[in-house]
Amino acid sequence: MNPLRTTQCIALSQPDLDTLQRVFDTICAEQRWLHDSPRARRHARMLIDEYLAGTTNEQLLLAVGRWFASRMPAETSTAAYGDVLALSRGETHP
Repeated sequence: MNPLRTTQCIALSQPDLDTLQRVFDTICAEQRWLHDSPRARRHARMLIDEYLAGTTNEQLLLAVGRWFASRMPAETSTAAYGDVLALSRGETHP
């Protein structure tokens, strides 16, 4: 398994953490993932990255999280992970 990429070191406030936790809990429940499973941890990283990229609205973050979960293969490489994030933001590759 490839290691997860490092995220910027930015402190999140308690309301930020609460939002991320609610979205994470909802998606884990919907997908029936254990919170400490590799897929859930990978998904948590994506949610944090997406939040730090500016998707701070809880409903929008939940929609992006659901979209990512529905397209997440059993094993996601870091390259595929980056492509999914770019697509979720509407970015295109040349």
